[in-house]
Amino acid sequence: MRILEPLCQVEKLDITPAQQGAFRRSIWGYHLIVEFWNSPFELLAKAKIVEKALKTSLNSYNNKNGNVRTISYQFQPFGVSAQVSSGRANVYIHTWPENGYSAIDIIAETKEEAYKILKNLQKHLKPQNVYVAEISRGISEDWGET
Repeated sequence: MRILEPLCQVEKLDITPAQQGAFRRSIWGYHLIVEFWNSPFELLAKAKIVEKALKTSLNSYNNKNGNVRTISYQFQPFGVSAQVSSGRANVYIHTWPENGYSAIDIIAETKEEAYKILKNLQKHLKPQNVYVAEISRGISEDWGET
């Protein structure tokens, strides 16, 4: 049996206006909007398992600060909505285990931290396919005269 690497597609969304010199970005963080497809049912069905995957993934880079908060909701008969947050990152997930699907938002201070969390989530939830939209979060400032 051949083991395949997950397919991962990344779309980078540049929302800075196209007019040259009109706006400047001050990046505050990075937001990955992620879809996992074809994860095993048992990894997405129960809140305790999903919470553990989220906590472990968030702690993987944030091990200096053990203050991680978790909120979750267990749907009946299965499925989960959960949030895990620390001072440096937030992860939100909604699962549809009957379809092997989960929708995930990862918000972190740096792009590297966001992708490290994503990589660790992939290890725990084992999707066969991954879709990622990447957004830089921040403010735009007018360069013109005031």
